[in-house]
Amino acid sequence: MAIEKKFQQNVPLASLTTFKIGGPAKLFFQAAPPADLVEAVAWAKQAGEKYFILGGGSNLLVSDKGFDGLVIKNLSDSIEWQDSEAKVEAGAVLARLVVEAADKGLSGLEWAAGIPGTVGGAVRGNAGAYGSSIQHNIKTVAVLDPETNNVTDYTPDECKFAYRHSIFKEKKLIALSAVMKFTPTRPEEIRRAMAGNLAERAKIHAVKPNAGSVFKNFLSSDLKDANPELLKEAEKEGVIRGGRVSAGWVISRLGFRGKRVGGAMISEEHGNFIVNTGNATAEDVLVLMSLVKQKVRVEYNLQLVNEIEYLDY
Repeated sequence: MAIEKKFQQNVPLASLTTFKIGGPAKLFFQAAPPADLVEAVAWAKQAGEKYFILGGGSNLLVSDKGFDGLVIKNLSDSIEWQDSEAKVEAGAVLARLVVEAADKGLSGLEWAAGIPGTVGGAVRGNAGAYGSSIQHNIKTVAVLDPETNNVTDYTPDECKFAYRHSIFKEKKLIALSAVMKFTPTRPEEIRRAMAGNLAERAKIHAVKPNAGSVFKNFLSSDLKDANPELLKEAEKEGVIRGGRVSAGWVISRLGFRGKRVGGAMISEEHGNFIVNTGNATAEDVLVLMSLVKQKVRVEYNLQLVNEIEYLDY
């Protein structure tokens, strides 16, 4: 294949993530249109190289050693509107889609105002906020199966969407694009909702480089089984949303805000954010995550589950 002639070598990945942490990729390729991504994946399979599809790098911690394989940066970002639907390529920035939908008077993504990353990453992780998630906007997803090199349209049910989860985290399937549906609404109502969500986000979200929520929120049933007293406190303080208890609230109760390991620090604004104070390494972040997990397990009999993805060497 001639595509490997377009690959770059030893490209630093830190600047391509919102954490600003991580070493280089042995091989790096910027893919657009989607056919380039398909060809690059096929090359990696044939060459026996590990590969990773990089979107906005907003929910990602890259190893200090980098990645010993091919990182494919998805730059396919077209958005095609037809009535109240849009065909969106996976490399499109989510924030751009949110604004375009609002401008067209199409509701459904107000919750995503201010969330970084790409549509492909949002689909893979079933991104959400304020009780909504992207699964509710999905009509179909064009899915590449690297084993067969075939592209198939998946329904939302076939995507196996769940809390911060989808089939793309279970199997080596790649979302190339999605047909998304919206509801016609007055633009001023949409913008009002977006402004409210942005204001709420500004109160708690860290300014320093970070990767968003580090851990998944707990199910209320987790607390009911493991620590009923803590569940009563959560109910009293009103931190239960959609049947889940904020992991940040649990972490904050243990006094972790401001706790540092090297250049990594638990955000002083929110217990479920780790920020890069300027010189953090991936090792700093991993050690801090381990300390938090251990303390929560010992004190509350609860097991935190990672929401961020770790890209290892």
